[in-house]
Amino acid sequence: MTPAVKEGVRAIGFMALLSAVLITCVAALSLATAERVERNANLFLQQAVMEVAGQTVPADPAAVAAWYAGAVTEDPAAPGRFLVRDAPGGAVRTVVYRRQARGLWGLITAVVGVNPATGAFRQLRILDQNETPGLGARITEPWFLAQSDGRRGPFRLVPEGTRSTRTDELDAITGATVTSAAIRDMLNGVVRDLPRPSEEPAP
Repeated sequence: MTPAVKEGVRAIGFMALLSAVLITCVAALSLATAERVERNANLFLQQAVMEVAGQTVPADPAAVAAWYAGAVTEDPAAPGRFLVRDAPGGAVRTVVYRRQARGLWGLITAVVGVNPATGAFRQLRILDQNETPGLGARITEPWFLAQSDGRRGPFRLVPEGTRSTRTDELDAITGATVTSAAIRDMLNGVVRDLPRPSEEPAP
């Protein structure tokens, strides 16, 4: 075996060993933090549900969890639909939908509340997104999230800056057509799934 071949074999062996060590470290870190990551994701969802239900979110995570446990139930007839009540066993005050839509770079996950008495939407909250910073990622800006509040849909997009007061129009984000359309389609999916006036949310 020539010196050049031996050197190549040593380099390959070193890279293989280094890769194995790094993969082991990453796997161990992932396992060690999995529970915390899941706990944080659940807290983020609970806070978002609380916000779209019109509640002020306290700083204490335990207070958020206590409110959620007492006021929110997942509709057994529709996974991803949460029923928010003022008190256990009371009337449903807000129905919260957790939905996903495909943006430009991946799935967008959001929650939006609906007043079951009127069919009017509340504000939107984004749980997860990978859109372009400064463009599609602007769906997390307060003005965009607030647009659905009080509106009914089905929605269509108008140019950014229109600030339409019509109940079926939303300002798109300039330069983020795909992302804006994804949010529109997500909300219109909720409109299609809203119970008819004669229907009551599941207890």
